[in-house]
Amino acid sequence: MAAFIFRSGDSVWVDGKRYTWEEWKKIRDDPELVKQSQGAATPQPTAKPAPGEVRAASCATAIYHDEFPSEDEQFQCSAGLGALTRQQILEKGWKVDLIEKIPPPAGQPTQSPRGLPLFSYKLVISR
Repeated sequence: MAAFIFRSGDSVWVDGKRYTWEEWKKIRDDPELVKQSQGAATPQPTAKPAPGEVRAASCATAIYHDEFPSEDEQFQCSAGLGALTRQQILEKGWKVDLIEKIPPPAGQPTQSPRGLPLFSYKLVISR
């Protein structure tokens, strides 16, 4: 896998090479594409992941919060992982690579009854 990944808007830089977000989602979910994106000059590990093994996923809150969700809040995760709390994510061997705050879409309330801004939270996780 890449040593350095940086995302800004719809662009993702992986070890200095730029991809669109859609291209990167395809690459990170398919180990063969990761190898192709790294090029022949980069040594490849000999161990291959098991067929169907998921290496990256994202998990998002189902509702908007005015502060980071509590420990018992479940995130809806992609790649067939289902609904998991942060503790369950860590117990299953995942690490959190990125936490993204997503504002509500236009036309929905942007503040909680307490007057604080609302956000949905998305975790990008990997193994």
